[in-house]
Amino acid sequence: MNSNKELPDALELYQNSAQALATIIDPNKLIVVAGRGTGKTTQITAPRILRVAGEMPRETSIISHKSYIALFTNVIPAVLEFFRSDGRDGHPLLTEGMDYVVGEKNLPKHFRQPRYPILYPERSIVFANGHVLQAVAIDRPDSIAGSSIVHAFFEEMKHSDGEKLRSRIIPAIRTSRLGGGSDAHKSYLHGGITGVSDIGRVSIGEDNWFTEYEKEVDDHLIQDIVTLSLYINKAQINIRNGEKVAMSRSAIDRYGPVLAAFRKKATYYIRVSTFVNRAVLGFDYFKTQQEMLSMSEFLSSICSIGDRNMDNLFFEMWDEDRHTYDDSYKYDTVSKLDLKQTFRLDSSYLKHYAPSDKILIGYDPGSFASMVVAQEKKDENTLRILKEFFVYPPQDIPDLAAAFNAFFSSARFRRIDLYYDRAGNKKNSRRVNDTDAKELKAELEKYGWTVTLKNLGQATIFHWQHHRLWKRLLAENERTVPKIRIDANECPNLVSAMYCCKKVPGSSPVELDKSPEKKVDIQLQAGLTPQIPSAMTYLVWGLYEKFFPGLRNGHVAGGGITNFGL
Repeated sequence: MNSNKELPDALELYQNSAQALATIIDPNKLIVVAGRGTGKTTQITAPRILRVAGEMPRETSIISHKSYIALFTNVIPAVLEFFRSDGRDGHPLLTEGMDYVVGEKNLPKHFRQPRYPILYPERSIVFANGHVLQAVAIDRPDSIAGSSIVHAFFEEMKHSDGEKLRSRIIPAIRTSRLGGGSDAHKSYLHGGITGVSDIGRVSIGEDNWFTEYEKEVDDHLIQDIVTLSLYINKAQINIRNGEKVAMSRSAIDRYGPVLAAFRKKATYYIRVSTFVNRAVLGFDYFKTQQEMLSMSEFLSSICSIGDRNMDNLFFEMWDEDRHTYDDSYKYDTVSKLDLKQTFRLDSSYLKHYAPSDKILIGYDPGSFASMVVAQEKKDENTLRILKEFFVYPPQDIPDLAAAFNAFFSSARFRRIDLYYDRAGNKKNSRRVNDTDAKELKAELEKYGWTVTLKNLGQATIFHWQHHRLWKRLLAENERTVPKIRIDANECPNLVSAMYCCKKVPGSSPVELDKSPEKKVDIQLQAGLTPQIPSAMTYLVWGLYEKFFPGLRNGHVAGGGITNFGL
């Protein structure tokens, strides 16, 4: 802090400790693992984008996420919001059209021309100095084939497959001279990466591949960088305040190149919890989060403490790599998206959806109501789970139907087979579920759908029966048995919840542990409880009961008791 109270140190005033560390150290490779509410994108990624652009005029950097959908709906809007935020004089930090343009093919006359042609202007932000920031989806890396990328920004790394990123994106980052008169190789940020994420929960399939960078940190080098950076920062403050100007400029000229050389060699890995922002968020924020979140969710998203995969899965043959797919979208259509346009995702973008085929729905009624939407692909002998939906109070069945209709508005064949839960052991439970299913049918038919209820009069189906059927289906060792494939992009909570479906310890026959539905706050149940997987099991049983392996000895229908091991 300088002695002039009217000109406080900007870092101390505006940044939490993690953000300040990222700014002070500013290494070639920066990995920030931080809990929610810590300003990862707006206060770490976005400012560093400006430093990269300023350091390397006319060059190209990339910002990436798992898919274009995530980039267009979450990441880019947050970055642009930072650009538009107020600067010190009360005016926007950057002015669109003057300092940068978004999705423009024809650049303003005062802009410098980028070194290379902008191949995808509709997915690019271009700065006045000619630097290009291109949005790249990790599942579609072909857009940077042969490119010379000077820096890469990775958002929410836990959602990206580490192997795909290493093999598809990182090789495009140039660490050698670019040629053509470029001085980019002289920048300490050249060939570097910036990655942000909260810690992934391995138990629900998230990938913590980025933690490997922690091993690359040279603590002594980082300490030297901090010392030099603060020294130079003090000199810059002196110049701004008109104090010791000549001496301060001499110090910057002498030690600035040394600091840049140190930074170019450095990797820094920051791992902090949301508590780093406690002064801004306040104690009540953490108290509320602890009350709302399950312990696993609280530890990972707030405290940045990861968990580990657990045994005893109800879907014991579940293999995320095998049973999910991520080529979700029609990329000839998605590739035409423009950053300037308002984008709304619907079924017309889904690669594996056939608008002329019947839609199948699995529905789990209740306060937390969920459904999965699927279609059978007879030529593939595959059931594709295309989309998940869920509602909880104050939303209800009409909202569920409205969301479904909005997403599948492109359907040409408006027929639905609806499979739902009739597993209650009491008559009134079955009656309530029948009533909810009939209400959902009525709401859908208001939009012009024809809905057939497939479970009326069906006998109770027990957990052990679902377990045994799924064991056979997921094994995929019989050619005649259909395969199940889940869209990982459009059903993220379903995929997560598959890991949260456990068997009741010691249960015989097997029972699904439904206790998380009572323990987890209703707002968080989608990805942390068996709710959405249950909707899928009702659909799958209705379609594929004929593949149930059957009994070896006997079964007492009333209690679901068997004398064989599962």
